[in-house]
Amino acid sequence: MFIYEYEHEYGEDRFGMVGRSVDPFQENMELNVECQNCQNNSMVIAERNVMAANNDGSPCYQIVLMCPQCRKCDEFLVNQDKEGVIGKTKHSHVQISRSMIFNQ
Repeated sequence: MFIYEYEHEYGEDRFGMVGRSVDPFQENMELNVECQNCQNNSMVIAERNVMAANNDGSPCYQIVLMCPQCRKCDEFLVNQDKEGVIGKTKHSHVQISRSMIFNQ
């Protein structure tokens, strides 16, 4: 419970490593991304993993999405090569933006 409250108040995860552009992409949030398998119009963020550090010192994050209907997974990168760059999804090739988040 403490970790959840700290994360939402200060914008950091339990490791304290979340950058400014990763803050909206938290676990259990819905994104307006169509599933490539069943064409469901929303996917849920299942995981948020630290991949590596970029040259500018910002961490690169892998965001794993899961379809709540068919359980098919997809993923994209945040802070790709530098802070603030959000990549496309791996399987459905959709460019992700902050406006795609349903419940902020």
